[in-house]
Amino acid sequence: MMLYPLHVKPIYKDYVWGGNQIQTLFNRKTPFPRVAESWEISDREEGMSFIENGPLAGKSLHDIFIHQKKELMGKDTHYKKFPLLIKLIDARENLSVQVHPSDATASATHGEAKSEAWVILKAKPKSTLYAGLKGPISKEQLHGERIIDLMQVHSAHAGDVINIPGGRLHAIGAGIVLFEVQQNSNTTYRVYDWGRGRPLHHKEAEKALLEGDIEDPHISPQILEENPRHRQTLLLSTPHFSIEKWEIFETIQWPKIPDQCEMLFCLEGKNSLVPVGRSCLLPASCPPITITTTRSTFFRTLLP
Repeated sequence: MMLYPLHVKPIYKDYVWGGNQIQTLFNRKTPFPRVAESWEISDREEGMSFIENGPLAGKSLHDIFIHQKKELMGKDTHYKKFPLLIKLIDARENLSVQVHPSDATASATHGEAKSEAWVILKAKPKSTLYAGLKGPISKEQLHGERIIDLMQVHSAHAGDVINIPGGRLHAIGAGIVLFEVQQNSNTTYRVYDWGRGRPLHHKEAEKALLEGDIEDPHISPQILEENPRHRQTLLLSTPHFSIEKWEIFETIQWPKIPDQCEMLFCLEGKNSLVPVGRSCLLPASCPPITITTTRSTFFRTLLP
């Protein structure tokens, strides 16, 4: 069965640090007044995507992945579950200082590997993010309340692209709204929580931490193609996924990559494919599609 562009229903999380920017920026009606995360594309029991359109409406992403894997995934049928989790995050307050295991350390921590990347959509003046270390740290320092003094601190601006591989200590600061792509994992080890009293996970964090991680987390976007019809920009490429920004200036036939599943998020601009602020999947077996618009911007997420 040939599949078609699949619109997915968001899953909302009302964590303590969330706000109302997802509702405001993308005209969303949500079940909670405070929304911390919108899981846009997810194949997890604690947050499962369901299809909203067409003959597969009401089906879960997991069901399609299991029963129509080749049609959905194309060349990437080796994955045991849908490999990525895509989110919107609204940090009204600081998120905890945390770390996720990498592919190399996941088994030692009994967790799931989680590398991720952020594209900053909105940042209040003087908002900051924490990512990476200033230099080597001891276990005692990792356990201390002043761990943030040992981390790299960066001003946050709309358009920033930040790489957070597994093992990189990080925290999203208050006043930041971002688009996140990550491995399909929900493993988080908190080491500092700004006095909120939630459980910490120092032993697991010790095993997961990327030691001596002093690399600048910022990634410089690279324009791949630019013409009167569109501009294609590579925002980031990692071993687990890549993110592109597509600015479309007129109606086009979408240049879908053969035999591969694509994940699209519409950042702005009315178009014929998906509403602004919403996500869709273009399955590997999807026929050619035309996007009718006068100007739209998409993030396209691809597997390696």
